[in-house]
Amino acid sequence: MKISKSVAALAAATALVLAGCGAESGSDGGSSAATADGAALAEEAAAMVDEYRGVPSPDDLGAPIDISELEGETIYSIPIDSGAEFYADGEAAMAAVAEDAGINYVTFPADGTQTSYQQGIQQAINARAGAILLNGPLPETLGPQIDAARDAGIPVVPLHINDMDSGTSEGLEYEAFAPFNLAARLMALDAIAYHEGAPVNALIIQSSETGPSAGMVETMEETLEEFGPEGSKASVMNVSVPQWSTRIQDEVQSNLLRDPTINTVLPIYDNMATYASPGIQQAAAGRDVPIFTFNGTPSILQMVADGTVAMNVAENPDWVAYVNMDTAFRAMLGEEPIEGVSGPVRVIDETNVEETGNPPRSGEGFGDEYRDAYRELWGLI
Repeated sequence: MKISKSVAALAAATALVLAGCGAESGSDGGSSAATADGAALAEEAAAMVDEYRGVPSPDDLGAPIDISELEGETIYSIPIDSGAEFYADGEAAMAAVAEDAGINYVTFPADGTQTSYQQGIQQAINARAGAILLNGPLPETLGPQIDAARDAGIPVVPLHINDMDSGTSEGLEYEAFAPFNLAARLMALDAIAYHEGAPVNALIIQSSETGPSAGMVETMEETLEEFGPEGSKASVMNVSVPQWSTRIQDEVQSNLLRDPTINTVLPIYDNMATYASPGIQQAAAGRDVPIFTFNGTPSILQMVADGTVAMNVAENPDWVAYVNMDTAFRAMLGEEPIEGVSGPVRVIDETNVEETGNPPRSGEGFGDEYRDAYRELWGLI
């Protein structure tokens, strides 16, 4: 499906703050005074974010397909690291969807190395798989192996690697995308709304080696420039994934001490917030420096409930699994691909975090209509 907007019941309620009435630089995070023009921009930003606070609706899933002829076929999936929790959960969800459809599902035990990805593709070719899913490995690094699969008549489908507006990976016809840049835009917009007309001085945390990073950073910078009050800006710190636990806290702390006007932290992945939050507490315990982030990891949603994180643009891994499998089924059947197909997002903050469970659970707060909607789309019910 393409991203569907759900208009929340909550109306934008950002207060109009007159020029000169904003807080001065110092204990409030160093923000400059809010202005009437800035407050109007904040109201506009709040209204755009509100469109994504409600439960998404499965109203645009694509043309129906009959998957009955795929019964007994085998799908091979190659995750970037089969031992990582995020990928293990996604693989389990996709395996459950495949089982419901009568299709065998094999997760190759990739270990994060190119050699393991190459071995996985070769094993799938030898097994005469119906499709090969690249759940994280970058297709541009596996050209010869992908060519071999295509020569064997096996479609290769990248999953959740590229943004939904990026277009299909070169040389491939089918791909399931992710709403990376939409999430980045919503994070920046909500930061603008939060500060009620004062300029946003954001610290963006990225991991430049990950595919979505550059696009997400650019989107946040452009959003602050387009919709932020005059004087809004962003600085970027880069921490590679293996160094999150050892570097993020210290570098956030250093940045906030070096620039006391920073009033927002934007980690592009929500697990970064685990380490960013202590850095904020160490450097700016008396200041209001909210965190806005993306993914919907239950532990970070708990931080939203606790007030440690202001907002999380959440995905539903189970819904994403249905999107991924629908793309694989269409590839196996030779049906037309769905352009820019992606799972939905929902903005989770203090107004609706209780809908994700207590404690929050993965995928909770997205309803369950999408499951039967896909099963009906495929002719299973």
